[in-house]
Amino acid sequence: MIRFIFTTAFFLVIALLSYNYFFGTAEEKKQAQEIFSKGAEVVGAGADLLKSEYEKYQDGKYDEALDNISHFLGKLKEQGGELFQEIENWNQRKHEWDQKNQDLQQLIDADPDSMDKEELRSAIAELEKERKILEIEGERLKEQAK
Repeated sequence: MIRFIFTTAFFLVIALLSYNYFFGTAEEKKQAQEIFSKGAEVVGAGADLLKSEYEKYQDGKYDEALDNISHFLGKLKEQGGELFQEIENWNQRKHEWDQKNQDLQQLIDADPDSMDKEELRSAIAELEKERKILEIEGERLKEQAK
């Protein structure tokens, strides 16, 4: 909607300037001509700037900056590979933890009275300890990924 308003306003100004340039009073013609000449100067200055920067590019002005960007992207790719591997390892350990948790739950559901209470507490404590470690490492990986 805003783009439509700006486009309409732009063409309205161009139309008004064109009308004043051809059909306006002497003062309106002079004002329209000044505006058109200033617009041409801006376009010319922009073109000169682009030519100048292109020549500087050809002379090697941006070579160091491009090398730095290339080095940064290579380093990021290396770190990303290491980070990806760490995430994969974490996912594998999380899957193993889920499986242990599910197996323990099945044992409890099957016959809770047949299990030794101390053994059950120990297994639950071990799973809780692993869960906390996975949670801490997961948060660290999440922060590293940002």
